[in-house]
Amino acid sequence: MKRWTPMLTLLTGSGMAAVLFTMSAQAAPPAAQPDPGAAATASASAAPPAAPAAPAGEAPAADVPEPSATRPAATSPPAAPPGPGDAGTPERRVDGNWTGRLDNGATIAISVEAGAAVAYVCDGTRLEIWLRGTATDGDLALTGKEGARLTGTVEAGRAAGELVVGERRWRFTATATAERAPVLYRATARVRDAGVDGGWIMRPDGTQIGVVTWNGEPVAAPPLDPAFGTTIVRGVRITAEPVIPGPVAGG
Repeated sequence: MKRWTPMLTLLTGSGMAAVLFTMSAQAAPPAAQPDPGAAATASASAAPPAAPAAPAGEAPAADVPEPSATRPAATSPPAAPPGPGDAGTPERRVDGNWTGRLDNGATIAISVEAGAAVAYVCDGTRLEIWLRGTATDGDLALTGKEGARLTGTVEAGRAAGELVVGERRWRFTATATAERAPVLYRATARVRDAGVDGGWIMRPDGTQIGVVTWNGEPVAAPPLDPAFGTTIVRGVRITAEPVIPGPVAGG
């Protein structure tokens, strides 16, 4: 009996230790486990609230643009109005005939039609100059032999300007003729191996003045019959034609 006593005591102690370990494990609180519901709640609270759904039958409203998107685009400044020389301004056209005098006493006649101009200057003895050019918007610009230049202006009733030949300058004024009958005539021919070039101005009072150059020699022009355009020069009948604005033969 004494032999089994220590063994019983050891077994009893081991059994009580096992009972105490089991009771201690059951009494300890369980380890914390992540809660899926709590995580979902936290995510929902962090996200911004969703926009309310549009009522049935209504289209969703369009996004409102930022203020910078609605700012009007820059526009170009308006075009400047046309100037005096632009195509929008109609050209001032003056057609007609003018006769007058230079300040040296010579006679001048000017004829203008559709922007073309022709002029003739003579003193009835030796001086004669033919010029041709343009009359643009009332401004005269004509040229002739030996660098002759005529500039000035023409209006419905009057013409005025300057004639320049080399170093010589003369002012002129002229008055419009009442009738549109030609005021300038010219004859060019070759007779007896001599060149003939004659010019006439028909004045408003019915008188004439002109110069005929015969083989390079200027002489006073004999009266011209305007009905037939003929005259006699040194016993030879020659015919003159009305001069209209434009190129002039031999000018």
